Amino acid sequence: MHSANFRESSLIGTFFTDEYGLIKLVARGARSKKNKLSNIKVPGAIFEIEFGGKGDLKNLYTCEIIDSIIIKESNLKIYLYLNEIIIRTIEPEAPVRSIFKSLISLYKDIQLSESPTERELKLRKFELDLISELGYKFSLTLDSKGKKIKEDLFYEFIPSKGFQVVNKESFRDVILGSSILKFNEGVFLNDQSKKFIKNIMKSSLDTISSKPLNSSKFFRLRKDAN
Repeated sequence: MHSANFRESSLIGTFFTDEYGLIKLVARGARSKKNKLSNIKVPGAIFEIEFGGKGDLKNLYTCEIIDSIIIKESNLKIYLYLNEIIIRTIEPEAPVRSIFKSLISLYKDIQLSESPTERELKLRKFELDLISELGYKFSLTLDSKGKKIKEDLFYEFIPSKGFQVVNKESFRDVILGSSILKFNEGVFLNDQSKKFIKNIMKSSLDTISSKPLNSSKFFRLRKDAN
């Protein structure tokens, strides 16, 4: 997911793993092209790794590429964003196997998809699954009071609570109930709906994250998790 220089010739690699969740490992000598661990810098690579040692920062012993994702230039921002939200929202060494599998699947779907709208829908679905897995699930069919979302009413989104009915004239950042219900069915009602749902996911993830997401700073919503 990420690597940083460590001492003269080594790297600290951040890996997202099926069995151990998010872990940081020292790849000794990996900054040298001749070193067997230098392949951790290969973009889009999926590895099988062995690691061990004492203390919080363990050593990477082997790192074999078993699969890879072709990262098209047009999709680069999506991959960087996905890496960022995983690193910023998931606690170290907390296994989340369902998210790991979903992420690999999403990488491959993005690689194969030619439709920007289809890619965006898959990305929004992954964000929603991640938010739910981390314990911040919100309903797309019921409002914050447990009442059914209605197509002709307007709603604002409150992170950690969900959708709340509002008077459109009193709030700027609102969405029609029909847009929420359509998204629940896997469809964007229109471009405005697409933008608002994107903002909803960024706002929720920004609330969960230990630090504000860099990619979220352009998508601020009214935040009130209380």
